[in-house]
Amino acid sequence: MSFAAPEIGSFNAPDGYPLSVRRWRVERPVGEVVYLHGIISHSGWYESSCAHLARDGFNVHFIDRRGSGLNWRDRGDVRDWSVWIADVVSYLKHLPSQRPKILLGISWGGILATAVVKQEPSLVSGLGLICPGLCSHKATTGLQKTLLGLAGPLGLGGCKVNIPLRDPSWFTNSSIHRKYIAEDPLTLRKITIRFARNNIKLLAFATEVPEQVKCPVLLMLAGSDSITDNLATRALFDRFASRKKQIYEYQGAAHTLEFEADPAVYLRDLAGWCHGLSKQTTSD
Repeated sequence: MSFAAPEIGSFNAPDGYPLSVRRWRVERPVGEVVYLHGIISHSGWYESSCAHLARDGFNVHFIDRRGSGLNWRDRGDVRDWSVWIADVVSYLKHLPSQRPKILLGISWGGILATAVVKQEPSLVSGLGLICPGLCSHKATTGLQKTLLGLAGPLGLGGCKVNIPLRDPSWFTNSSIHRKYIAEDPLTLRKITIRFARNNIKLLAFATEVPEQVKCPVLLMLAGSDSITDNLATRALFDRFASRKKQIYEYQGAAHTLEFEADPAVYLRDLAGWCHGLSKQTTSD
């Protein structure tokens, strides 16, 4: 199937913020896939899987989170955690309603994607969680939460701190991709204390009452993940009220499945699930 080359465009969020979006468009799409990236990454990391899904007939939309990727305004900052949700909800609402909409969240993006589905369950046909950050080995500690709580009243919300996920080896076993992460000028290295505080609130909303997630859900895990806590994630996933759940786990793989030496099986499984969901949604 022929498909257009990816284009980089923008979409105005509800408050007017221009969000950068990479789009892969096809002639006769079978569905709309919307991707959300991790805390340090951006849409440019995932062009391989986006192109793969486009070749399989999907329009693919990858939104750079405000203050990340190609979005340089308010770098590493957000005024309130609800803004992240509103950005995605607004984008989903502007897509054609006659085709299935599939929301995919990678790493931190899995937190945001889950929050979106909980707040606006009617907007998507299915939710895909790829090594999600819902339960993490690198989660904020109790002491860190206390310090972040004290920083707000002191007027330090705009001060920036280093993102703890600084070691490329946590993301991939590939030396080529480790070098890419280390040298990528678009990778986010710092966030504001305000971002960190809002991140805690977003995670709390996404993980409380998991039974509220009722749409079909895909969970993809890396067997040697240094970031995602796979056991805790599986336990949370089990509590989703979805009638249709699918889990894939790739033994020996690191956190960013896209950066595996041979991601062919991962890409095949992802496209297969999206296709199955699209056919089922269309027939329903």
